[in-house]
Amino acid sequence: SLQKRASKYVSFAQKESEFNDIPAPLIMAIMHSESAFNPKAKSAVPAYGLMQIVPRTAGHDVNKLVRNIDKPMQVEALYVPQINVETGSAYLNILDKRYLKAISDDQSRLYCTIASYNTGAGNVARVFNKDGSRNINKAAKVINQLSPDEVYQQLLARLPYDETKHYLERVNSRISLYQPNL
Repeated sequence: SLQKRASKYVSFAQKESEFNDIPAPLIMAIMHSESAFNPKAKSAVPAYGLMQIVPRTAGHDVNKLVRNIDKPMQVEALYVPQINVETGSAYLNILDKRYLKAISDDQSRLYCTIASYNTGAGNVARVFNKDGSRNINKAAKVINQLSPDEVYQQLLARLPYDETKHYLERVNSRISLYQPNL
């Protein structure tokens, strides 16, 4: 069952939560949504493993900014659960603490982080920039004038891909599933 598979990865989520200052329930909700806790998952993108890491985007960012290696992640490494959760959590940290840091409200930043994990921070920025710019600091000025609920509603209304809209809804609704356990 899903719960049984999920229980195998709670300790990884807790460890990476502490290390990367990212809520463990968010890490678990992303694993649930991305792979249903299947460490061998592969998407058409292609993205790999529990947290569906794309080697040339999120994998490369984590390698470069965290591991000081300027190249994409190796696919084989992304099938190792511990490495995958470490990489996905580090990428969430990069989104939250670096790319989206100009967003002052924690809940608004969380919504933007979830959407960015799926579609990239540039596509999230385009939702809030009237000129379609991918500049997140410019978008943050708009976001910071909105309530978290308004940010969420604008993301759902204006993200360019239905997949990302549904992803934001799924991950956001699943965070609470993992709160009592962590």
